[in-house]
Amino acid sequence: METDLVGGLLLPVGVWLLLSAGTPSQLHRRLAVASLIALAIATLAFVAFGFAFAFGGRELSLGASAAPERWIFVGLSGFFLDGATDVEGLRTFVRFWPLLAAGALLVAGALAQQARTATLVIFTIVVTGIVLPVAMCWMWGGGWLSALGANAGLGRGTVDLGHLAAIGVAAGAAGIVWLRSIPRRELAMHEPELPAVHFPVRAVGGVLLILASTLAFAGTFAPDAPELPMGQFVNSSVAVSVAILTAGGYAIFTTRRPDVLSASRAAAAAVLATSSGGALLPMPAVAVLGVACGLLATVGYYAVNEKWRWRDDSAIVTSVFAPAAIGMLATGVFANGAFGVAGLLSRSSGSEAGQLLAQAIGLGAIALLAAGMSGTALGLMRCARVELRIPSEAAYSQSPVPQPALSSVVVASAEFADAAQAMSLTYASVSEAPDPAPAVSATVEEASVVTAAAPAAGGGRMRGWLARFRRNDDTPPVPKQPRKVAYPYRVSGRPLAIRPASAGAGDARDEVSAASRSDHD
Repeated sequence: METDLVGGLLLPVGVWLLLSAGTPSQLHRRLAVASLIALAIATLAFVAFGFAFAFGGRELSLGASAAPERWIFVGLSGFFLDGATDVEGLRTFVRFWPLLAAGALLVAGALAQQARTATLVIFTIVVTGIVLPVAMCWMWGGGWLSALGANAGLGRGTVDLGHLAAIGVAAGAAGIVWLRSIPRRELAMHEPELPAVHFPVRAVGGVLLILASTLAFAGTFAPDAPELPMGQFVNSSVAVSVAILTAGGYAIFTTRRPDVLSASRAAAAAVLATSSGGALLPMPAVAVLGVACGLLATVGYYAVNEKWRWRDDSAIVTSVFAPAAIGMLATGVFANGAFGVAGLLSRSSGSEAGQLLAQAIGLGAIALLAAGMSGTALGLMRCARVELRIPSEAAYSQSPVPQPALSSVVVASAEFADAAQAMSLTYASVSEAPDPAPAVSATVEEASVVTAAAPAAGGGRMRGWLARFRRNDDTPPVPKQPRKVAYPYRVSGRPLAIRPASAGAGDARDEVSAASRSDHD
């Protein structure tokens, strides 16, 4: 078997590892089920009719005009691989199946946490059975986007050397339609944070596999040019490095610590951004794309999830759709003119915008196809009264940590004396008179427990150094009757000085000091 065919199989593995790295452990079962369903449906749909839609235009197609200026929109031959079981047909199937599987996994990652199983099945059939195969026909099956150069004089037509940008645009546009159809997040009352990484090793492994798969697809553009796959890998690795440093530097600047998930998503976005132009992009443009991907994975993720309040936990907007779209347009601007692909800033183009226009047409056509088909499918499901979302998000989401509302518990330690002096704590005398404040009890061997009032504003959230004095659920109940307690005489080798709130409490101070000394003796 050819080496590039094996390398292409690394792509869906890397995508799944990266998706699962940012998924909480309690949601892994649902993500695994959704991923398996999506892969099975994508494979069967590709065998039944997807392969015919993508590459059946060589014999029979739905198009316009006549040869040699024929505009092919979809193939109509080769259903159930009929007539495509020769070596060339099987090689084409094996070469393009990883792209279809990667698109199916991206759809599953976007829908896994919110969609019901029936919704996932129907949505996956539409995206992987119709949208992605038709986009493959337009780009690599002799379709009208690849023929824009010959039929309309627009450069070399829409170009995607790495074959990942078009798949990212199609899967990302379908995911955006789903995100816009579900309710948005509630307005967050807490400070925004970077997404949590639950399995950092998976994130790093996914990036490495995605980067390694770039060698598998660039050679189909010009089989007689072995420098294209190697140049694709070089440019992608440079963009990945710049994106990792950009995202990591932003995380360190804002949170004082590096963030693995944001850096990994930025690296995957860099692979998509450099897929369209590949080896045809100059190195400064590759570095600019890397910086853009690093900012998308951090600032862009904040804008989508906190400002727009979309439920994009899989980052399909900022790490899939946006970098793929930017990469397609960057090819029309920065391509160096090799193999007839001359960008707007290329010296060989003569400031002609033909290639840029072809890239923009391809981007818009694929995005509109994915959005239109996905929106139609969701609309038909609503008309059929199909419940799109899961009945209860609590069953598949992490339960919130209970926050203190009225009080917080302070556990005294060796620094109790300093904390007491800083907070100006006042101990009331132990008497039979009832006290509206909870009683405070401690022993010499055990830590002292002090109950203090906490601010109720902001949902009971405490700020500053008081954040470590949060209430736990194992707090012992306050006794109904006051009882005599003993206070330690020394803490950390220093006498414990207790000052009353007023001069009238001098008798109570003397009683407490005498009781403490007698117990100590």
